[in-house]
Amino acid sequence: MKATMHDPESCLTKGAKTHAKLRRHAAAEFARLGYHNTKVSDIVKAAGVSQPTFYCYFESKEMAYEDLMTEFRSRFEALTRTLLIEGGIPTSQMLDRVALSFQKIFDFLAEDPELTQIGFFQPPGCSITKANLANWIARNIANEQQAGLFRRDIAALQLAQCVVGMLDQMARLPADAQKRKDLSFDCAHMLCEGIWLGAKKG
Repeated sequence: MKATMHDPESCLTKGAKTHAKLRRHAAAEFARLGYHNTKVSDIVKAAGVSQPTFYCYFESKEMAYEDLMTEFRSRFEALTRTLLIEGGIPTSQMLDRVALSFQKIFDFLAEDPELTQIGFFQPPGCSITKANLANWIARNIANEQQAGLFRRDIAALQLAQCVVGMLDQMARLPADAQKRKDLSFDCAHMLCEGIWLGAKKG
C-alpha cells in the first residue's frame, strides 16, 4: 500500500473539521487584512461556508479572534515553561543551552506564520502576547538567578523584556531552519556575553 502523509484533520468529525477550517481561514484573513479591517464576510468567503455556519461556531468576529489568541498564547506559555535551565549545568554548556531556548522560540514562531502574524506582530493582540511572554520568561530567569546561573543585580523582568525585544526583531527576518539556528546563537552571544570587547579584557 502506498504511504500517504497523515492529515491531522482526517480523524475529526464533520463539525470539528468545519471549526478547524474556519479558524484556519480566520487566522489567514486577520493576518492579511488586520483585525479591524477583517469582516465575517471575508472569513466565510475564504472558508467557502455561509455566515450562519460561522455563527454556529463563533458568536462574533471578536470571539473567533480571541479563540485564536487563546490557543496561540497557551501553546507559547507551555513552550516557555520547558525552557527553564536547571541549576548545575556546566558552564561550557550554558551558551548552547541559551541558544537552544532562542531556537525553540524561533521555530515555534515559524510554525504557523499567519497565527504568529496576528498573535505576535499585529495589534491589538501582539501587545498582550509580548507582555505575557516577558512575564513567562522572567519567571524562568528569576529561578535561574536563584540557581546562580545569571547575575541578580538586574531585575528578571527587565532582562526578559530585553529578550522579547530581540525575539520581536529577529523573528521578523526571513529565515529557514539553519538561519534560525544561526540567529539563535547570535542572540545567545549578545545576551550572555554582551557586545563590549572591554568586558573580555577586564
